[in-house]
Amino acid sequence: MFQLKHYFKSAKKMAGKSKSSLNRGFALFMLGFMGGVQAFAQSRGAGGFTSATTEISSYADPVKKLMYAIAAVIVLVGAFNVYFKMQNGDQDVKKTIMMTIGGCVAMVAMATALPMFFK
Repeated sequence: MFQLKHYFKSAKKMAGKSKSSLNRGFALFMLGFMGGVQAFAQSRGAGGFTSATTEISSYADPVKKLMYAIAAVIVLVGAFNVYFKMQNGDQDVKKTIMMTIGGCVAMVAMATALPMFFK
């Protein structure tokens, strides 16, 4: 936007200073040309943002499935950890169970909430 204002001002100066109609015509031509270049650049940028948005949105489902898989791994590792602690007679078995369930619930909640960020 700033560049477009700059081109308008410079073209206006050039048109005001010039005495011949050829110079005025050239100034108006350049003004139109630069405005077209500015509009073309803006449309290309918008197209880039649109394609980036669709590209990122396409990752939502695979990432959601990955987070579910990570939650499953947390459950498996936590279950083995709880089993070994129970076999060894550790006192913090309850704490380990709660941490495992908490981690799994957090991962599932994040995976469920993930698509809401892409809408």
